[in-house]
Amino acid sequence: MMLNVSTCYAMQIVFYLARSKKIVPSSELSKYLLISQRRTLQITGTLRDAGLIVTHTGMTGGYSLNKDPSSISAYTVISLMEGDMRIPDCLVHVPDCSEPCKNSNLFDTMNPMKEYIDSYLKTITFDKLAAMEINGKLTEILALVEIHIAEMKQKS
Repeated sequence: MMLNVSTCYAMQIVFYLARSKKIVPSSELSKYLLISQRRTLQITGTLRDAGLIVTHTGMTGGYSLNKDPSSISAYTVISLMEGDMRIPDCLVHVPDCSEPCKNSNLFDTMNPMKEYIDSYLKTITFDKLAAMEINGKLTEILALVEIHIAEMKQKS
């Protein structure tokens, strides 16, 4: 799976707002992301329309989170920007079948994988990400992955 650049910027915007805990001007977001203010406004518009962030007008205006960072998951932002992950038709429609073959080996492999990825992304909330030290971020994310894998194994 490869996320588009807009999704990466949206994740970074939500992360930055969760970490800053204040109203952040679009110019500051643009500088942080190293992108044009126009591009920043496009992405913040999508996040605002979805109710994740709120716009503040005036001299001290900008953006802030509209929800507690603990209630915004990576899944929320990714599915907003990318749409829900789905299993491609080529894995569901098997040649020589008169209708979709949802019992194919590929489908049986891919469907739990999709469910696992969705489940994992729902556990990554922006309060957790904002609390991580930037230098230790990779280590902590890997630790979260290991914990989640262990939990999934226990459920099986």
